[in-house]
Amino acid sequence: MPLFGRTTPEDEQRAAAWGDWLRRRHPLAIVSLVLGVFSLVELGALVVPGILSIIVGIMALRQLRRVDDPANRGHRLAWAGIGLSALSLIIAAFLYLPRPRG
Repeated sequence: MPLFGRTTPEDEQRAAAWGDWLRRRHPLAIVSLVLGVFSLVELGALVVPGILSIIVGIMALRQLRRVDDPANRGHRLAWAGIGLSALSLIIAAFLYLPRPRG
């Protein structure tokens, strides 16, 4: 941890490793995960991020399937974004849709 804004060589090495990890992931998979987390945090109140996350996640999975480059990854990130969005939309349906009385 930097002391008063001074970075150590270990900090720079960790930052470089994180940057390499991030560059190897598909950008649409990262977008899907971010939108999925946002959708879950808001409990699906805004439906648009949840639906967008599912669409973008499917697009990422299709593009990743076509590319045979093992350095380009992101399958798990896309699936996580899709799953979180689906969960948030299910929660939203239980919270906001009217229930039949009986």
